[in-house]
This record gives sequence, C-alpha cells and structure tokens, in this order.
Amino acid sequence: MNHSHAGNHRLGRGLAALAALSVAGGIAFAGGGAATADTEEADPKLAVYVEVNSNDLVNVADYTLAESGRAAIDMAMIFAANINYDGEKAYLHFNERVTETLDDAESQIRPVQAQGTKVLLSVLGNHQGAGFANFTTYADADAFAAQLADAVTTYGLDGIDFDDEWTEYGANGTPQPNPQSFGWLATALRDRLGPDKIISLYAIGPTYTTTDFSLFDTADVLDYAWNPYYPTYDAPTVPGLDDRSRIGAAAIDLSNTSAATAADFAARTAADGYGVYVAYNLTATDQSAFLSGITDELKGEATVYRAAPRDTTPPTVTVKDGARFTKGGKDGVYQRVSFALHDEGKIDRLYVNGVLKDLADDRWSDLNFVKPGAFGAVRGSNTLQVVDVAGNTTEVSFILSK
Repeated sequence: MNHSHAGNHRLGRGLAALAALSVAGGIAFAGGGAATADTEEADPKLAVYVEVNSNDLVNVADYTLAESGRAAIDMAMIFAANINYDGEKAYLHFNERVTETLDDAESQIRPVQAQGTKVLLSVLGNHQGAGFANFTTYADADAFAAQLADAVTTYGLDGIDFDDEWTEYGANGTPQPNPQSFGWLATALRDRLGPDKIISLYAIGPTYTTTDFSLFDTADVLDYAWNPYYPTYDAPTVPGLDDRSRIGAAAIDLSNTSAATAADFAARTAADGYGVYVAYNLTATDQSAFLSGITDELKGEATVYRAAPRDTTPPTVTVKDGARFTKGGKDGVYQRVSFALHDEGKIDRLYVNGVLKDLADDRWSDLNFVKPGAFGAVRGSNTLQVVDVAGNTTEVSFILSK
C-alpha cells in the first residue's frame, strides 16, 4: 500500500511534530561542498512530489519558465514506492500505479527528463517494521540498496528520495532504529549509483533523528536534505551537509498553502541562500499562476502552462480485405475475419470478448485470423475493443458462423 502526503500524513500533524522534533529547527551554515549537486547554478531548485496514485507524473512537463523556456521544476519525485518486510528482510515494493508509471517510462518519465527535470523515486515506509533506520548489518543494508539501484537503472531514473514515515519500527518483530543503519544504506546506494545520481533525504522520522551522521561521509553520500512539514519554513540540520545550497527550508502543499505564503517562502529561500524549495501535490490542473509566485522569486521568471494537447482520438479499426485474411462477410457474418488497427497516438492493447491481447505500442497493428476458439472469439456475436496509449477505445461487433 502507498500513502498520501496529504491530510494527517504531513499537514495535519506537521506543526505539532515540528515542536517535538527540535532537531529540525536548526539552520545549516554555508561551508561544505556538494557531492553531486549542481552548485554552480545560483538559482534554487524547485522539487515537487507527485502523487502518482491519482496524478500522472508527465504533468510536470507542462510547466516551463516564461522567458528561457527551461523546465520550471528541477526535481520531480514519484510518490511513492515502499520499503516492505517479508518476514526476514526488507524489500522494495511498487503498488499498481507506481508500477504503471515506471513501466510506461516512455510517456510518463522521458518527457519530463527531456525538459531537464530530474526524476527521483521516493521510497516510504509501509507499517510493516522495515525501515531505513533499522538495518542491523551493512550487508542487509546493501541488499536493499541493490534493489534501489536496480530500479534506478531499469527505469532510467535520476535518483532516490528517502522518506521515513509510516514504518512502525518494531512491527512484525523488526528491530528498533539504530545510529548506523541509514549511513550504511545511503553509502551502499551511493557506491552502487556512482556520483552522478541524486540521493535526497526527506528529513523526518528516525532516519533523521536517530542517525549518527558523523559515522559516514555525509557530504559525499547525500545531495540534499529538506524540510518535510507543510507549510513551514524551517531548515533541517544534517551534520556534514553544511552547504546551504543543498538544504531546503521551505515546504508547501500546492493545494493547501496560500499563494502569498508560497511566494514569501520563495523570497526567503533566495535571500537566505538555501538551494531547494519543496512543493507537494502537483495535479493535472493549471497551477502556473501559483507556481509563478515561487519561480519569480527563485529564478526570476514566471511559470507558464504549456500542456501538450491530450489525445482524444479513438483508434481506427477496419476489416482486412482478401480471402487470405477474411472469409465471409455477407450480412456481417464471417467464418474468419482479420482487422487492421491504426492510431497516431499508438495502439496499446485489445480485447476480444474481454480477453486481453497486449500489443507493442505502434501506430499500426493487426489482429489476424479471428475465428471461434482464437483470441477469445466464439461462434455467434463477438465484441472487439481496441485501446490506444491515451486510453481512447473503439468497439466493433462482429458475428462468426463457425
């Protein structure tokens, strides 16, 4: 199961937890050097979480800066994968929507990256006791790091974001947090990813409060750490990550923060020299006016909404002529029938009487030699449904005689 950043996940309990986590109230002073962060750019980076359970990641690509045409959003987090527990060890879990987003990287992730936005996979606890802060050996931490690195490589991602919420340490007999665990995990992940990928810390939970950051080379392992409480302006303190360009103090919910507060946080971010501004819950609606208040302060440019036209055209389905492909057809009754399928937005799949046939995502495809017993077809009435990548559907009815 994945969980939302909304409601009591962040906003409802955020301010109360802020008082309890006094360690989150400090301010990191400039001085350190970035491991892989691009510190040559003076503009602070806008990092946005997208709840892929209810929104497409590709919505991020709809926003660009008005003058330069650059991406308005620098980092986009796929929210969220989970760290689960199988009774013996931690493992990486993707729910259905995260799986769909990753598997459909060509249309969900690549357009975002093509604009210059880095795409990270955010990983979240799942009430099962497995967490980033309770590995008891380096080997166990490295085994989970291997799964994270494999996801980055397999799906062409730009990094991993650690979010230590909803873990419920101790559940299912799991260990309690310890000071070494996250250092092992983050170090192992950096070793596997190399220097060019991003590792960020959503500074919350025992991964933030229990970890002894002096036990590993924080500056070389982590790229960023940022404030998790919406809507507040409060920089996390991560020993060893002292360069303000790698710290985010501002955190807002795009649906539950006023535009004035969001813009004020952006102005403070730029004035105070912090390098990241965190926003949550980008949706499919046009939020460019709200984002402009942020990017005007961070980057000196407004944000414009340039949503690509959505494909609303259903596929074309035609009966293929010629006795080799189609036999019969008088009064719509066939002994066998073949179909040519076309869609400029690419054909994704088809169903014959509800039986799925997955297709390569191409503009042209075929369904040949349909007869009773093939592809789910039956004698008598049949229904063919053809679905394109955008979800548009064409339905055709036909009759088979034998």
